[in-house]
Amino acid sequence: MKNFLAIWNISVTLALLLVLTVKQSPFGKVRAEAFPEVIRTHRLELVDQNGKMKAVLETDAANSSNPKLVFYNDEGREATFLTINSKGYGTMYFQDKRTEGKVSVGYLWGSDTPTRPDEEDPLSSWGIRVRGINGVQTNFGLLSNGRVIPRQ
Repeated sequence: MKNFLAIWNISVTLALLLVLTVKQSPFGKVRAEAFPEVIRTHRLELVDQNGKMKAVLETDAANSSNPKLVFYNDEGREATFLTINSKGYGTMYFQDKRTEGKVSVGYLWGSDTPTRPDEEDPLSSWGIRVRGINGVQTNFGLLSNGRVIPRQ
């Protein structure tokens, strides 16, 4: 019985010592100063455990001031992306294997050729655009003047 108590006391003492050591160790603590408040970058990539690209948040290559968030499918193709145009209007695009922007939700550009920078695109609208084969499309929503998009 004495041996059992001695072993028990040693075991408990070692366990407590280990807990206190880990508790007081800088490796056992998560300190606020170890994490920066701001991370600045031009591109952030999210990959799976095999290193395969799953999402990218970056400034758009065509216009470096506009952010773009892209999600990739298992084949490595763009499946969905969210972007903001030069006027600050956002659109989310859903792709299929043959059509870029198969479904667009948000700001639907029209001509994108206003004569003055402060002028609205006269053919723009807000809503949903569905593209079919050979460029056929259907739009649902409102024109920039507030009228319903006419049926085609």
